[in-house]
Formats: sequence, structure tokens, C-alpha cells
Amino acid sequence: MKQVMIEIKGATMDFRRERGGSNSLKEFLLNLVKGKLHYDRFRAVDGVTAEIKKGEVVGIIGRNGAGKSTLLKMIAGVLTPTAGKIRLHGNIAPMLELGAGFDHDLTARENIYLNGAILGYSRKFLDDRIENIIDFAELRDFIDQPVRTFSSGMMMRLAFSIATQVDPEILIVDEILSVGDSHFRQKSEGRMREMMSGGTTVLMVSHVLGQIRSLCDRVIWLDHGRVVMDGDAKTVCDAYEGLIDFDNAPRFEIGRHMDDIQRVAMYGDNWLPPDGSYKIKTGPMGLVSGNLRCPFADLSGEETVSISLEGNEGNPSTVIAVNEEHISFEVKGKPDTVLTVYIRSNFYRVVDGDERRLSVVLEDTDGN
Repeated sequence: MKQVMIEIKGATMDFRRERGGSNSLKEFLLNLVKGKLHYDRFRAVDGVTAEIKKGEVVGIIGRNGAGKSTLLKMIAGVLTPTAGKIRLHGNIAPMLELGAGFDHDLTARENIYLNGAILGYSRKFLDDRIENIIDFAELRDFIDQPVRTFSSGMMMRLAFSIATQVDPEILIVDEILSVGDSHFRQKSEGRMREMMSGGTTVLMVSHVLGQIRSLCDRVIWLDHGRVVMDGDAKTVCDAYEGLIDFDNAPRFEIGRHMDDIQRVAMYGDNWLPPDGSYKIKTGPMGLVSGNLRCPFADLSGEETVSISLEGNEGNPSTVIAVNEEHISFEVKGKPDTVLTVYIRSNFYRVVDGDERRLSVVLEDTDGN
């Protein structure tokens, strides 16, 4: 049985944010003196539990604000959890913010020693490896120039080259494999693979699903600080990609029409009820198709969604029994017309204090 390298038990991270916000330091101090400062509590990571074993390469995915980087900072020791525990069993190399600690008035060579010291490297260690660092970063012609003259790509190449000079037992990576041009991205990914092949346990965050699929054995999907799914890379990435497809559909505004996929109920903090009337332009066949998405397994058997089209007096409403996660439907209306689609649902049960909600996506099936 493989050794557990990272133990995460109920890890929670809360931040305070000022309600209303102060527009200046003066306004903040005045509100402080007058006792008018009020704070809300924002939970960035909410009760995450997981174990990462020796040699595993685990990806963390999720939308912006899902808590991915916050969780990595908690694991790296940059942030102390508000609640829960995190234990590490091995030396760790965090790659969280490349270039943090660079002095822009110093040369690239001087910054190698400065940044290396921040990362815990000794002077002798850096003396032995400085030529490798320079060559890997492809900055030999600029090594004695101040880094303030560098482009952002050159800065990232230098920082990545410095940070990857060790072979740690645990490697924490936050969005660093997108640095530089395509040539350097291939080099950096190759370097990461070398480290992984040496038995290093890796926990990485990336929005590039291709990298996650190719590098990771396992993926944890976070949303609003909670674990949505934890499993093999293909299964979790496929599920997440399906959600992103919905998210990337154009937002639909009531009273307007579009010629492509129309999202009439949006994924947000909650599942939005589909009730309402929406416009859609049909094609030559007059067909309107759609998909329901229901993430809940504990259905009562009585949940239904009713779909009807404007002017279809002779056709009754299409009533769909919600009995599985994804349900497709099709309704026929007038061809080449902007129609109103009416959606009604009885999907308003409250379970454990949470209102159960549903999502619907409409499109015409004639290719428009």
C-alpha cells in the first residue's frame, strides 16, 4: 500500500471582507473610528477532505473563484486553515507565484541568487546549477541585464527555471505550465514529466484541461470551495467539460433571439429554476430541442417539466418526467419563426434546507 503524502481533513478557509467597502484609506479610518466597519465572512474552501498518495499526480480543476489556489496555499503552508487539518509527509516545493521576490533593479543573474535564497537554496547549490538555470531559461544573452527590461514571458522563464532545480518529494504547482511561448511550454512540461517520473507526488492546478488529462492520474473538481467530484482524470474532466460547454453557451436575454445555442437558465451559485418564457428562432423544420440537467439522485418520481410553444394550440404541452441526470427533448413549432417557448416546472422541493433547482438549455435542431 502506497504511503499517504498529503492528508487533508475538513480543510476550511474563511476570509473577512468589508461590507460595502471603503473607497480610500481615509474613509476606512473614519469608519473604523466611528465603529461603522462591518464585515461579511467569505468561505473560499469549504470542508475539503482528500488523501494524496506517494507518486500520484493529482490535478485540481474548477472555475475561477472555486478555491483551487487557496487550497494549494493552505497545503503549502502559506495560509493556515480556519478549520480542519492538513498534514504533509515529505519535503515540499511550492510553485505558486513564479517570480515572487524578484527585484526589478537587479540583473537576472543577481535575481537567480535572490530568488533561490527565498526558495531555500544555498549559495553553493545555486553556484553548481546557475549554468543549467541560464540555459534552460534561454536567457544567456540577457543574464546581466536588469529584469525590469524583461518581457513577462522572459520573467516567467527565469522564475520557472529557478524553481525546478530541485527534486522534492511533494511538488505543488499553480498555473505555471502556460509560461512562455509554445516551445518553452513544451520544455516546461517535459521538465515536469521528469520530476514526476522520479516518484515525486504532484498536486497541480490548471485551467488547461489538455495538460490535466495528459499529466494527471486523478482529478479533484472544486466548485465554491467544495469537492464536486474526485476520481480518474478522464471521468472527472469529461464531466467538468460538459458543464463548461453549458457555461460557454451564449447568455439568453428574454425578449431577444439568437441563431445558435441559447442558454435560458444559467449555472450560478445555485441551480436556477427554468420557469419562464423565452424566445428562440426556429429553422426550416420548426424544431426546438433541448436538454435538462438534474444533478440529484434522490428524486421523488413526481418531478416534471412542461414545455410548450406559442401558437401551438393543436399540440398539447410536452411534459417531461425528470428521472435521470440528462434528459433530451424535442418540440415542433412553426418553421423559420421567432417563437416563444414556455417552460413550467414543479421542481421546487426543499431537501435539507437547500432548494432543489434545475437547468435547461434550448436550441433549434435545424442547424441555426
